[in-house]
Amino acid sequence: MQQPLKKVNNKDHPVYYQFIDKKSDKTVVFLHGLFSSSAIFRHFLKFIKMNVVLVELRGVVYSKCKRPYLKNYVEDIKLILDKEKINKGVILIGYSLGCTIANAFAEKHCKLVEKAILLAPINRKLKDIGRRKIVKNIHSAFGKNFFRKWKEYIQRENGWSLWKIFGLFNFKLLKEVCEETVFTNKCKIVIINGGRAGLFFNNKDGQLRLPNIFYKEVKQLDHYLFLSKSRIRIIQKHLLPHLATA
Repeated sequence: MQQPLKKVNNKDHPVYYQFIDKKSDKTVVFLHGLFSSSAIFRHFLKFIKMNVVLVELRGVVYSKCKRPYLKNYVEDIKLILDKEKINKGVILIGYSLGCTIANAFAEKHCKLVEKAILLAPINRKLKDIGRRKIVKNIHSAFGKNFFRKWKEYIQRENGWSLWKIFGLFNFKLLKEVCEETVFTNKCKIVIINGGRAGLFFNNKDGQLRLPNIFYKEVKQLDHYLFLSKSRIRIIQKHLLPHLATA
């Protein structure tokens, strides 16, 4: 059963979220990507025995605002955790843009965070790829039918039309993502990446030399397919063991 949406206000902007209290001393915080909502994580909930927070990122679907930046997202998550009186044992699970936000939060609030699990994080050297190659890699990572299927997905899950979701899309945010996705060494990092997502993270990144990072590339997944119901079991297979050992 879907939990009702709760909200906190950050500088007059309401930020919506769901909180599932399972009376655990650990809390899993889910952070979705740029063109989606927390609905993409709904299929995992029955497997998780810990408390769960599903954040609706500001600028997308429910939590509306103008031009959000990474620091806003970090503030939003902290306000939610404070409201629910969560002050330890946090496990962050991010997808795509949500990975960058999870990393930024873990860097600033490392005493709260036990682990960050990153599903298909964005390549921190995205700015060096070049425009032509970016377009090519977007096509290979998402597939030519991505935006049509994405529109259908959003309308099915949330009833919002496509144009209402572009509030999050701004160049300063993308610049921040490209330049600041440097993985923190203040908590354990688990990276689960797709095998055909050249635009996004790859295991040649020097940051993998950090001893706190576990990296797994799953050949059956590309970036877009992290959103697909048909791939939920694959993600569960690689995700759940890292929750069981938390």
